[in-house]
Amino acid sequence: MQSGFRSNIIRGTGRRISVIIFTFLSISLGAATPGLAQAPSASQGANSGGPKLEAVLAGMDQAAARFSSVAADLEYTKVTVIVDDHSTERGSIYFEKSKGKLRVMLAFQQPSEKYVLFSDGKVSIYRPKIAEVEEYSLANNQGLLEQFLLLGFGTSGSELQKSYQVALKGEEKLDGVTAVHLELIPKNTQVSARLERIELWLSPETWQPLQQKFLEPSKDYLIARYRNLVHNTKIAAKNFRLPLRGKVRTVRPQAP
Repeated sequence: MQSGFRSNIIRGTGRRISVIIFTFLSISLGAATPGLAQAPSASQGANSGGPKLEAVLAGMDQAAARFSSVAADLEYTKVTVIVDDHSTERGSIYFEKSKGKLRVMLAFQQPSEKYVLFSDGKVSIYRPKIAEVEEYSLANNQGLLEQFLLLGFGTSGSELQKSYQVALKGEEKLDGVTAVHLELIPKNTQVSARLERIELWLSPETWQPLQQKFLEPSKDYLIARYRNLVHNTKIAAKNFRLPLRGKVRTVRPQAP
């Protein structure tokens, strides 16, 4: 998958973007939409006294029908296993879904200020420190945004089964809160070449993610943790605008 888009990102080693964003962009430029393979049969979770997969997927269906937005504190931790390196970014996420259109802002504050805006069919990455915005077109791949970067937010159980083999691993505690743990194996081979599996921890009250874990074939992984979530509320328009300051250069990398 050697598109000019992906090549430009790979060459930009001095402008590293979050690994989860890189993974999404890499896959979206080369992977076909996952096929509608036969969904796996529902099974009981690892905890025999816990919920069953059918009930979890049904809960996700109901929550997806009501979903419109979410705002939360976020923490991305990338782990490189071979050198035991942990790299963490912290900030906020704002996500709004209205009439089939998505707007997403990732506003990182630590370790450095960075804003990633998904809107109007493009991705804009603003780094105030270097006064630069990088813009990339999503072309016809915006639908994949929900499957990776926003996996679980407003996702129905039936949609999940179209793209993944879904297994229920049981219930666990996250910060003292009960979460339902799902394991997802991508059905699309181009996706599975980059993501071996994904794990979701869902709130049984909202059926929205509290945590996501993206595992690569190399065994490196990324954990996205969400706290202080506010669902289905009006999000101010300013949260979906890049807070440009002073003179800012815009670059639009093109295929060579």
